[in-house]
Amino acid sequence: MTPTPINERGYTRPELLADANWVATHLDDPQVRIIDARQALPYEAGHIPGAVSLVAHGAIPRTDTADIGSQEQFDELARELGISKGMTVVTYDTPSAAMGMLAWAFLYFGHPDVRMLDGGYDKWEREARPISTEVPDYPAGNFAGSLEPGLLCTLDQAKAAVGRAGTVLWDTRTEAEYEGTNPPNPNSPPRLGRIPGSVHLEWVDLLDPDWKTFKPAGELMDLLNSRGITPESEIDCY
Repeated sequence: MTPTPINERGYTRPELLADANWVATHLDDPQVRIIDARQALPYEAGHIPGAVSLVAHGAIPRTDTADIGSQEQFDELARELGISKGMTVVTYDTPSAAMGMLAWAFLYFGHPDVRMLDGGYDKWEREARPISTEVPDYPAGNFAGSLEPGLLCTLDQAKAAVGRAGTVLWDTRTEAEYEGTNPPNPNSPPRLGRIPGSVHLEWVDLLDPDWKTFKPAGELMDLLNSRGITPESEIDCY
């Protein structure tokens, strides 16, 4: 069964998602920039026509301590991706958390017109939509954003939130990471486990298991409420 259209799922902010039909009709729109957040090899094997590779131009800027980078660094990245003020940005990957992180970064760095491709590249390919291996060459954009600090939870803010009434620390990682039972690897934090008092709901549980599109709002609300993640709370994710 095909997923329900985005505008029929009951979302408060449906404009944060783009369905494949919308993207397909805007492939030649100069005011739409599609960004592929996958790694280099999958991109080279085939991507949405006109999509520019994020990793070919860098990554979301980070400091040496893994904090988010500066406005100036992100502005430079966005310009290299050919993005200017007023453009609609569409992010996608298989889907994985990368497209969500990139969409969040655009919002945080002051570009509100950003959308994630619902169902990601897997759904696009499954529907036999056009695929290209051509690498677009866009001129540099004139992107210049301004921070939306309310979208970021800093380390100090997270520390202060532990045990505070009305605040939920939401761990979106795998259950093994949450429980601290995952085998250590080079990308693991120095200590396994979770922030004390945090609740667990892996981000993939927000997606339909077949099409990987986001579940309808009613299902999401039930799922979130079951973990104590409610609209009345301040919600800090990691």
